[in-house]
Amino acid sequence: MEEAQQKLLDISNEEIFENENDNIEQSGSTNSYISKHKWWYQVAIFTSFTLIGEVVTSLLVNTYYAKGGKSIWLASFVQNAGFPVLLPFLYYASLKNNSQTEVIKGNQEPHICILFLVYVVLGVLLGGVSVFNSVGLKYLQVSTYSLTSTTKLGFTTIFSFFLNAHKFTPSIVNSVVLVTAASIILILHNNESVETSCGKFLLGFFSTIGGSIMYSLVLSLTEFSYRKILKGRKFIDIIEMSIYQTLVASIVILIGLFASGEWKNLIMEIEHYKLGKLSYVVILFFISISCQLNVVASIGLVFKVNSLLSNVLNNLGAPITPIFAVIILHDKIKGLKLLVMFLAFWGFASHIYQQYLNYVKANEDLEHNSRDISEVSSS
Repeated sequence: MEEAQQKLLDISNEEIFENENDNIEQSGSTNSYISKHKWWYQVAIFTSFTLIGEVVTSLLVNTYYAKGGKSIWLASFVQNAGFPVLLPFLYYASLKNNSQTEVIKGNQEPHICILFLVYVVLGVLLGGVSVFNSVGLKYLQVSTYSLTSTTKLGFTTIFSFFLNAHKFTPSIVNSVVLVTAASIILILHNNESVETSCGKFLLGFFSTIGGSIMYSLVLSLTEFSYRKILKGRKFIDIIEMSIYQTLVASIVILIGLFASGEWKNLIMEIEHYKLGKLSYVVILFFISISCQLNVVASIGLVFKVNSLLSNVLNNLGAPITPIFAVIILHDKIKGLKLLVMFLAFWGFASHIYQQYLNYVKANEDLEHNSRDISEVSSS
């Protein structure tokens, strides 16, 4: 039974069927049905939030630059500064958690120094992700940036293999090859040279690759932390991880903002912003909210599933974002970029198909084990 649960979507968290053994012994199938479908609803909600956060953030950061914004550090800072909106949820989750502390026994809380180290490491990496992504969005079209960021899938697969023991399968390898080929096509077919110099294009491209590597590492280390250190199983763990990660990232980027001297130009920047001061503030505000939504949902998917599938679902926004970029920002998508979009969709479909196979296999194993237990108990 436990081995079958481990196979289910490659997850270590047995939450989907956490009451399965009790249900078999007590012949109560209703609770199992509700638990499993509740898990699917939660995954669907987190997936929707990651898509919304990814698409909205990319479009707004690009708009910030296109209309007169210049500060990479400010654009990076607001991507993490939205964590205060989670404080009411943390308060509510803390009250609920305190009322249920007597239910959970045997799990020793990690030392405060270990928790501090985990949050600092993940926060610093997340800050680096924001800076790299801001550079990428400054020098690339939104469509090019989004399609380049699909390389996160390949990097997460590699990190998950070494850190979390996820397996390579033909479908997984196929998806990695496809998104890698898509990125190679993008860099060989730079059709933005008219608007952007080759040097700036390469800076934006490799910054996006750097952000993809660091973000993949963040997701894989987050899963590793949950499994080996934090051993979280509650909603409060998602909220705490989101707040502390982005808090550390905000502090790191704020230091960079003042150390670089960019803060001196912010008043002039807002004064000359093409859409006006109010629009300037509104755009930055919604960048912070959409990014925080994406962070919470991504961590939630790691919590509910694993870092690998979290990145797959998170990156579904990459092939979708160019469509909105064409409609809203009038980006140009033609020639080989359409082929890149097709390869990206194919890569994600291949990866999701493998997860579907894992799910079917796990369900078969669960049913087989259930019959064995029933036969033993009846005899």
